[in-house]
Amino acid sequence: MEENKNILRQWVLSAINNRNGKELKEIFETIPNIDIADAISDVEDPKQLLYIFRVVGSEYSAEFFAELSNDQQEVVINAFSDKELIDLISDSYADDIVDTIEDMPANIVSRVLKACPKDLRGDVNRLLNYKENTAGSVMTTEYIEMKDSVTVKEAIETIRTKGKDAETVYTIFVRDNKRTLVGTVELSDLIFSKEDEILNNIMDKDFVSCNVNDDQEEVAKMFKRYDLTAMAVVNNENKIIGIITIDDIVDIMEQEVSEDIAHMAAITDMEEPYLKTHTFKLVLKCVPWIIALMILQMFSTIVLSSFETVISQFAILAVFTPLIMDAGGNSGGQTTTMIVRSLSLDEFSRKDYGKVIWKELRVATIIASIVAVFSFGWLMFEMAVGIVNTDSLTALGRSNIAGDMALVSLLVASTLFVTMIISRLVGASLPFLAKLIKLDPAVMCGPITTTVVDIVSLLTYFLLWTQVIGKSLGLL
Repeated sequence: MEENKNILRQWVLSAINNRNGKELKEIFETIPNIDIADAISDVEDPKQLLYIFRVVGSEYSAEFFAELSNDQQEVVINAFSDKELIDLISDSYADDIVDTIEDMPANIVSRVLKACPKDLRGDVNRLLNYKENTAGSVMTTEYIEMKDSVTVKEAIETIRTKGKDAETVYTIFVRDNKRTLVGTVELSDLIFSKEDEILNNIMDKDFVSCNVNDDQEEVAKMFKRYDLTAMAVVNNENKIIGIITIDDIVDIMEQEVSEDIAHMAAITDMEEPYLKTHTFKLVLKCVPWIIALMILQMFSTIVLSSFETVISQFAILAVFTPLIMDAGGNSGGQTTTMIVRSLSLDEFSRKDYGKVIWKELRVATIIASIVAVFSFGWLMFEMAVGIVNTDSLTALGRSNIAGDMALVSLLVASTLFVTMIISRLVGASLPFLAKLIKLDPAVMCGPITTTVVDIVSLLTYFLLWTQVIGKSLGLL
């Protein structure tokens, strides 16, 4: 894949540098725009980029421009004359223009809007004003709508006339005299219907639409659930004001997955590719979470400090502290990941919290039992063969070394049993808590779960020793 990308890059740059317009046109006729844009993603020379737009026909230039990086788009806009910019904008869809300018400097935004035809400028301005990550912010206004009284013949003629300017011709949106959305018609239904049939008789009245203020992630779930390629976006009065197509949904899904991965790793959202993100910006994305988690880990420090005397007296307890903390954190992280995934796929809702906790309690008990039995045997083996130094066991003041090894192994196994159950219940609960307070569940994954479980496991470990085992044997 990378080799093909390099070959394409050399091919494109060779055509540009040799001013071979014929070869460059051939490339655009045979290679998808996105592949070409990806191949020359590091090219920011205005002369090279402008040559492409001045040679390649308008049927390719607008789509190619939409696939360029923000930096490249800004270079092109700054280098274009007003006429060239107007020609480019006129061939672009409103949602693509919004995606281009929303993060650009004000002077660039002003120049692009000035180049937009009046109707297109109104659409772009309206899209820019919708709340970020809502259906309104990602919808396009280039779609085909018709009245329900239109005949099939008239509808097909309209598609032939206006279809090239629409985002999709496969779904036609039908409205009544009051502009209220009343149905949809697939292109295939038009083709196989009689010419004199009116749309009201063949349209799908059981259609799916979304509100302009709906969250884009919820819209993506609707596309998956109902197997859609296009969906109408309506206002509070059920008037159609735009549509969202499957290509928009693919972009949304990629964005949401990137956000979830960033949150699970305790990083703020990455708006740009890693290699294009400034070093200092990467630092700012990581440092706040690291510091916040360090502050939260203060409670672990308090626990260790509270049992400092016990740790110094029975040093062997410190040997197994990392094992207990890591095992608990890993177990809780597993549960959180599964619950976040299930919540995101709508496999259950907040109302199912009780069912989830009951099931997780059963799963946790079985896993904890297996881990406890295994850890007891494994720790006995480690101490028996000398992997773990047992010299500090003499602090117990007992002559039965094998019994002392069993005692410590039992302590660790018991701690792991309790910790596993608590960690999995905590890991299952945090995503529900996030949903309740309207946060992205991924934010409370991984690091937060691990930190909370670390505190719980340390408390369990030392309390079992001081309050149960140590006291019962008269060691404390």
